[in-house]
Amino acid sequence: MEMTLEQVKQIYREAMDPLAKDAEGSDWWASVFANVTGVVRAKSLIDAAEVIQWWHSDWEWNQVADSPLEAAQRIRDAAHAVGSPTA
Repeated sequence: MEMTLEQVKQIYREAMDPLAKDAEGSDWWASVFANVTGVVRAKSLIDAAEVIQWWHSDWEWNQVADSPLEAAQRIRDAAHAVGSPTA
């Protein structure tokens, strides 16, 4: 069973950006869908972090006091909380 777009939106909003709107557009949400499902399906947390490393440069991750590893953990935790079939 696959995650739905609505589940991915819920996961992303809980883990990354509660202000993300549907108005971001279908292409943007398709990219988020691919990344979130990649993080959730990754075999390890390190592999999951590699999926989203490209979201920010190291400097940008530091500016927002975050890291790919921490973000990946939040995504995986949120997926588990919403009952994602792949979590």
